Amino acid sequence: MKARWIGLGIGAALCLAACGDAARPAVVEGSASPADGMAGAGVVAAATAPYARAERALAAGRILAPAGDNAIEHYLDARAQPSERVRARAALAELQPYVLIAAEQAIARGDGREAARLQALIARIDSGAPALPRLRAGLDALVREQEARDADGAATAMPSPAAGAPAAEVERIVAATAATEPVTSPARAPEPPPAAAPATATVQAPPPSSLPTPPASRGVEARTPRLLQDAQPRYPLPALRARIEGEAQVAFTIQPDGSVRNARLLSSTPPGMFEASALAVAQRWRFEATGRAHDSRRTVHFRLPPEAARDG
Repeated sequence: MKARWIGLGIGAALCLAACGDAARPAVVEGSASPADGMAGAGVVAAATAPYARAERALAAGRILAPAGDNAIEHYLDARAQPSERVRARAALAELQPYVLIAAEQAIARGDGREAARLQALIARIDSGAPALPRLRAGLDALVREQEARDADGAATAMPSPAAGAPAAEVERIVAATAATEPVTSPARAPEPPPAAAPATATVQAPPPSSLPTPPASRGVEARTPRLLQDAQPRYPLPALRARIEGEAQVAFTIQPDGSVRNARLLSSTPPGMFEASALAVAQRWRFEATGRAHDSRRTVHFRLPPEAARDG
């Protein structure tokens, strides 16, 4: 009897084992599980998200252009996403001065359409930006000048063939673009963005003989005052991230007390990258006080820190 029960127990155990193996799902070597598919979809979604596109555009130097595929517009799209809002706001605040400089340059060269596009971007970043009234006034003046030239029958209206958007059309573009997104950042004065690493920059002044001598009626003397206090510019973070070097030439007026006023950009290579830092550092220069005003200019050279150059 005991042997019979032992045999029945062994048979039941073998039956349960066989049933368990049959119920267990088969695993085919090399097949992807549903979890793997979900993880792959997440990686693809992250790579194509607005913030990722903005970072790629920034690294490629596409800060403002082309329209529709630049860092500014991608960061604006990322700001609409709750998960990306904070860091997208920070990036836009950092890049806003570059949009302002590019808009002012577009107005200076008579490119009304580009100026209107950049002005609209600033309005989307911050509709209360202090620079917006000045940009609108400059754009309106450009339009009026073009209309006056057209009325006089001038052969060449402006240097840029793209200029000449009517005032009503400019305002419509700006208003329509600014209305596409709510204001999420407080009004602030545009300032040069802080750099993640110290700048390595040199400033070079042209020889006095190459500078034009201003009219005597302005009370400007020919001798260049001696530089007493130099300053190092901040290396723009977008240029540092993209490992871009360049230079900017700044013209300015040395006041009778040696301070610098009326700093203005003469040229910049590459455009739209180093202007804000160069203009900001010019305000910190101090020259020998001569009691008279003097016009001068200097070239600020931006060179990557050695460790950044090695990484590139």
